[in-house]
Amino acid sequence: MRVLLLNDRRAERDAMVRALPQDTYRVEAVGDETAALAAIAREAPQVVVFSVPAKGGQDLARRLRGGENAAEAYLLAVVEAAPVNKELSNLLTAGVHDFMRRPFADVELLERVKAPERLLRWSRSVSKPCVFDFSAALDVTSLRSWRSLGQLVAEDLGEMAGQPFTVSGGYPGHLDASALCASIPMSLAGDQLELRLSIAADTAGCKWIRETLLGDGAAQDNATRDALRELANTAGGALKRAALAESITLTTGIPRDDSVTRFPGKHSCWTLRIAGDAGCLAVVGEVRTRSNERISAAQLTEGMVLAHDIRSAGGVLIVPAGSRLTATSASRLAAMLGPRYFLEVAPAA
Repeated sequence: MRVLLLNDRRAERDAMVRALPQDTYRVEAVGDETAALAAIAREAPQVVVFSVPAKGGQDLARRLRGGENAAEAYLLAVVEAAPVNKELSNLLTAGVHDFMRRPFADVELLERVKAPERLLRWSRSVSKPCVFDFSAALDVTSLRSWRSLGQLVAEDLGEMAGQPFTVSGGYPGHLDASALCASIPMSLAGDQLELRLSIAADTAGCKWIRETLLGDGAAQDNATRDALRELANTAGGALKRAALAESITLTTGIPRDDSVTRFPGKHSCWTLRIAGDAGCLAVVGEVRTRSNERISAAQLTEGMVLAHDIRSAGGVLIVPAGSRLTATSASRLAAMLGPRYFLEVAPAA
């Protein structure tokens, strides 16, 4: 990768050259704009690192990007330790991609110069760009965490039970309405979406739950259902952690008994076969659209999820968006805000 350094401070310029490994980067360092423009015209750089002058930094950035060879270069500006906010805004408007403050650290310079390579790898890994198009509705099923949900749940349940699972796509055909099932609701209130993660067990799977998880082969159905709800809760935690890596924050609810007879939303299914032919579990992830409601604070109830931050008149955050209200928090918030305060919520699942 060719890197062009424009810096009128010789000591700093030399330090930057030393910070970039010569076996990885072809570095050319110059001390003035004329030499920089000549270097760009001679051979296109992939990265241009330039020190921002006291005046005219925005215009310098435009000139560095103006040449045909520099049009696709990644522009990294070096600014003073406490730059004016407007200065940074003007630099970004002029086409600067990133900036770093003085005094610079070698590792920071190196990592910022590596940024174009990381961005290129990231862009190639995106199989469906619509996931990252925040002007449109979020397509949850395109998230990496959703596509690998069966494996994620199998790994977490396997660690909890101390027993491996074999994962395959699809819903077990032999499971009917009599199968025990538990689910956990998960919300994306800002996108008006509800995710529902369900775990169902066949007859052999219920026996495995009683013998392995409960340690009592004669345990009653109520105890088995309790254990199944805990499995749903564990599965929800696996999805929530994976989604965080994709900058998606899910709000989880309380697991409850459910039915396998009908999945009305857009859904995906996986079969988790228990080692030793000890039965199977079904994992079902659903996505449902749920319109938010605009209500008075006096109408807040347990289970509702806030679609937006609630802040005081002075801008202090009171409750962040995505919070699921308990009975206590709902009543406290209603008392604090009063009946004349209206807010947007996702209804209780």
